[in-house]
Amino acid sequence: MAKSEQQKQKKLAKLKAKELRKKKELARQQQMLTSMAGKMRAAATGTIKDCMISPDLLAPNPTSPAIGHVMLSRTAPGSQIAAAFFLVDLGCMGVKDVAGNYRTQTEYNDVISDMQSRQMLQPCEPEFARGVVEAAIAYAESCGLQPHPDYSKFAPLWHHIEPASVGDTLAFGMNGKPTYIAGPYDDMGRQTRIYNRLLETLGEGNFEFAMATSGAPSFDDFELDEEIDLSEENSMVRIDSAE
Repeated sequence: MAKSEQQKQKKLAKLKAKELRKKKELARQQQMLTSMAGKMRAAATGTIKDCMISPDLLAPNPTSPAIGHVMLSRTAPGSQIAAAFFLVDLGCMGVKDVAGNYRTQTEYNDVISDMQSRQMLQPCEPEFARGVVEAAIAYAESCGLQPHPDYSKFAPLWHHIEPASVGDTLAFGMNGKPTYIAGPYDDMGRQTRIYNRLLETLGEGNFEFAMATSGAPSFDDFELDEEIDLSEENSMVRIDSAE
């Protein structure tokens, strides 16, 4: 085979190998985007779009532990926006819930405009936001509680964001004690598991616990120190180990 023909064959082989690598990388990216964790990993190196925090997390409330959202968004493949919303509970739960997804720019703008119009979130530095979330997780772990199971799916969005020290910015628990107040989606089984975990980790008398019975329409309507008859169908019951 002539030298020129060999060179052509080598060049063709390199082109085929390059094309094969591209196809494999495309297949890998497409496979990644089939799961939420994969979507967040794919967006982890995207440009940070917005970072916001609920003012409620920064304003101590003497009647209930602070709870609110932290939001982070980045540009994502396919001209999409990847957004994650972390529900942060400073009472004792840490990251109580997490949600998010890819949205088009228009859909994303609508969501952000709605939240800002209702003053649900205010801008903050990504480093501070991660610091808040991780400080809440650390406090929850000291109470024997882990972040929501889905947190690991969305955590890749923090890529290359160093958490800032939040110092005394946050007020954990209430009146110096870890505090749990049941949410509308906390069934009796979940509430019981949390109570037992707090009791095992912290000991009797070292935390506050407000358990909701089935049918309670809104847990914001009750005070921690209310004593409510256990026989009532729609009630929140104080199972307070401090007494």
